[in-house]
Amino acid sequence: MHAQAPISREIARQAAQWLVLMHEQPLSATQQQACARWRQTDPEHERAWQRVVHVQQQLGGLPPGIAIGTLNRQRRQALKALLVLAAITPAGYLGYRISAQQGWMADFHTALGERRQMTLADGTVLNLNTDTAVDVSYDDSQRMIRLIRGEILVTTAPDPAGRPMRVTSAQGLMEPLGTRFSVRQFDGTTQLAVLQGRVRATPVHATAQIVEAGEQRSFSDTSFGPLRMTSALNASWTQGQLAVDNMPLRDFCEELTRYRPGRLRCDDTAADLRISGGFQLDDTDAILAALPNTLPVNVAYRTRYWVTVSKA
Repeated sequence: MHAQAPISREIARQAAQWLVLMHEQPLSATQQQACARWRQTDPEHERAWQRVVHVQQQLGGLPPGIAIGTLNRQRRQALKALLVLAAITPAGYLGYRISAQQGWMADFHTALGERRQMTLADGTVLNLNTDTAVDVSYDDSQRMIRLIRGEILVTTAPDPAGRPMRVTSAQGLMEPLGTRFSVRQFDGTTQLAVLQGRVRATPVHATAQIVEAGEQRSFSDTSFGPLRMTSALNASWTQGQLAVDNMPLRDFCEELTRYRPGRLRCDDTAADLRISGGFQLDDTDAILAALPNTLPVNVAYRTRYWVTVSKA
């Protein structure tokens, strides 16, 4: 039978149940034998098993051993439903997967231009930047924050129970050692900036490195980028400001795009102009209106949501 052919709902449900059980806790010898017998009983059982395993490996971008084990009961039920859907109809799973990755199932999220601050159960302060989604999972063994998209600033609090704090992104795991740090999810990389303390960063397929206060590093799932310096400017968004120092105008416009709907384009003629200062993020139109007062540029509105900045 073709590998993409549908699988019955009952067989898909059984495969999903075995997979989630395996990740929740180590299987006993009896359970391992039962799972093996189930897979060998029917070729459709094995096909369902291989399909749900493939989906689980792609889901969430977490390091091995973390993706399912840290989910609460509600998330585990949602995961089972997704695995069943993937086994029954791969095409249907694709649309579900896109929505899940965009964060609609997340515990906490912000809209475009919105920022949010919250205090977690242990006293840790979590700031969410624009268009950000996170899951938070605390249990008896660890405190886990999963960044799905966007950017967060974490100010950790000591935990009376001694549970380690862990932050995950699509590229790896970060373990703060009493600290204040930001994590930003890019397409294919994670940016870690440490403002206080130290953070151990472990890409999915690379050796861990320690990032110290005042340092910033980006990493993929296989390697680290160059070490750079960072400062409090990195967290200015928590105060509603975009603070920049000698930033190319193209990069500045890209940052503004994170906080406003529509398209903001910087023409090549103005891309290399430099800008410095602090800008109030709650009124991006005012920022654009002020640009010609400080730089030799024109700001042209084709519509409210289609703006081009070019050299005057």
